[in-house]
Amino acid sequence: PNSKGTETLCFTYGMAYIIYTPLPLTLLTILSFLVLPCAPFSMTVFGPGSETLALVTAKMVASDETLRVNLFAGQAEAGGAKKKKTWTKLISGLGPNGPNPLPPNINIATSLDGDGGLGSLLEDTSALVILADAEPLAPGTAATLLSESSTPALRKIIVVTRIGASKATGGFFGAGDVKLRECEEEIREGAKSRGVPLEASVLRVGTLKGGGPGNSGLGLDKFLYDTQVQFMMMSGMDKFTVGCSVLPGDPLTLANPLVRKGRSISFDPYPDECSVIACASAVRYLLGREGTVDATLSAEKGEAPPTEEEWESMFDKVN
Repeated sequence: PNSKGTETLCFTYGMAYIIYTPLPLTLLTILSFLVLPCAPFSMTVFGPGSETLALVTAKMVASDETLRVNLFAGQAEAGGAKKKKTWTKLISGLGPNGPNPLPPNINIATSLDGDGGLGSLLEDTSALVILADAEPLAPGTAATLLSESSTPALRKIIVVTRIGASKATGGFFGAGDVKLRECEEEIREGAKSRGVPLEASVLRVGTLKGGGPGNSGLGLDKFLYDTQVQFMMMSGMDKFTVGCSVLPGDPLTLANPLVRKGRSISFDPYPDECSVIACASAVRYLLGREGTVDATLSAEKGEAPPTEEEWESMFDKVN
C-alpha cells in the first residue's frame, strides 16, 4: 500500500514468475516481463468477524485511490443487498439525497458468481484479510479461499483472530476458541500448500470497541453511532482510547464473559480489548510490511492510532 509495499509485491510476483516458468526463457521474454506494469493492488476482506472492523479497514486502505478493496455482504437475496446499502452509508455517509456513493475503488459484492461477484474479485486479490475474531470460518472455507484456482494472484494473508485461541483446549468458557484455533491451523496449512507457499500474519484481539469518526475521521460515518445502543462508549473509545501496544505471540487471557459485560460501557484501556480504528490501522500497516508477524494488539490511551513509524518500531520488537 505504501510505495515500498507495492514495489515488494510486484517484485516478488515477478521473481516467482521467472523462477517457476518452465525453461527455456529467452532474455527478451524476461526483459519484456520485467518492464510490464504490475497489476493494481487489490485487497479482499472476508470472514464472519467484526463487520465494523471490515468496513473501517476497507475505508482506510481505500483512502489510497491506487488501491482496490473488496467486501462481501452476502448473497443479495439473503439480505446482502440491504446490507450493502447500510455499509455504503457507514463508509460514505449521508448526503441531502441519501447515501453518498462509495469511493470508486471499493467494491461490495452481493453474489458469489458473475462479473463483480466474490469469485471474480478473488481472482485479482493480492492480499486477503480474514476476520475470525468472533467466529471461525466455516469448515473447508479456508481451503477454498486459498486454493490457487480461487486466488491465483494472492501474495499476502492477514488473519485477525481472538486472544487465547492458539492455546484453546475447550472447557466451559473456551469451547468456541477451539474452533478458532482449528480455523487458524487450517489457514496456515492452506497457505503452505500452494505452489509458491505463503505465510499468514496473525493479529490477535480481544473485545473490539468503537469504529466511528473519532478525532481524525479515520473511522466510519457518525451514522454508526445511531445504530448502536452503546454509542457513548463507542464515541469515547474513538476519541480517547485509539492507542495500541503490540505484544509477541498470544500471551494474554481473555476475561470471562461476565467481566467483559461489566466493561461494556467503559472506554478505559484494558489489555484484552482493542480499538477498531487501531486494529484497522495495524492491518493497513502490515499490508506494506515485508515478512509476517504473530502478535497481540492491546488497547492504550491515545487520541490517534500509532503512526506508520510507531507501528514499524513495535512490530520490529516482537518479530
